[in-house]
Amino acid sequence: MLSPSKLERFKVSKEELASLAASFNLEALPLLEKLFIASYWILLDYKLTRKIIKQTFLEAIEFCNVTKNQADWQSWIYRIWMREINELYEKRENDTQTNFEFIDYAEVGSLSQINLPVDIPEIGNVLELKILLEKIPAVLRIPLILKENLSLKYEKIAELIDVPIGVIATRIFRARRLLFLFARNKLHYEDEKKKWTNRESTKRIFELRQCTLSLDDELPTEQKSKFSDSLDSNPELDAEFSVQKQIKSQLQNIKSARFPIKRLRIKIERRAKKKFGWN
Repeated sequence: MLSPSKLERFKVSKEELASLAASFNLEALPLLEKLFIASYWILLDYKLTRKIIKQTFLEAIEFCNVTKNQADWQSWIYRIWMREINELYEKRENDTQTNFEFIDYAEVGSLSQINLPVDIPEIGNVLELKILLEKIPAVLRIPLILKENLSLKYEKIAELIDVPIGVIATRIFRARRLLFLFARNKLHYEDEKKKWTNRESTKRIFELRQCTLSLDDELPTEQKSKFSDSLDSNPELDAEFSVQKQIKSQLQNIKSARFPIKRLRIKIERRAKKKFGWN
């Protein structure tokens, strides 16, 4: 929040306010349902999702002066939204220091053992999907949903979460792999996590996360051919790629979920009318 003295620097004329109002209708309101759905799959709680989205949009409206000559509505709202989510999980979870490398070493098996496609609950069954996603730590679940639900590029996700692109690739790889393992009941999560607490890091993830980078079309052009050759010569890597592809396919429809947001939209529009002086 900005203090009244600082807001003096962001005073706008009636014409500028009218311009902000017009762009709010064109750029901000269309984001409401999309961000609500993404927030739900991150937070997995309808009331909490409603609270976060309401706070995000009301703050964006109240301090829209700041966006003048600085950012468009989408960038402004995304930044507030992700800050709200990050602050929430800083209080609720502390998994940023967890050594998740045990996920890379969990047994997946060969392609013959995997028996794709995996019998993962249908995406249409919101409850079953929620149960699976609740098992994924927030630090891994957030970038996964930003990718699968909002279709953001890794660079944008890295910017929002404020970590390097390579870290985003690692987290998305591990999130998908965990979903696969949990769906097949192949991992005793807490036991395995404890075993890896004091182990030194290895470089295994740098090879494995190429599967995610390739699948999401984030692999540099000069590495694509080399990775393709690796799949042909490395059955284990080929199996990893198949796992990532299967989970991504299972998650493609989460963006089509629908939630009742009519009342929330009315409240946001009411605040916008007051801010912009609409009739």
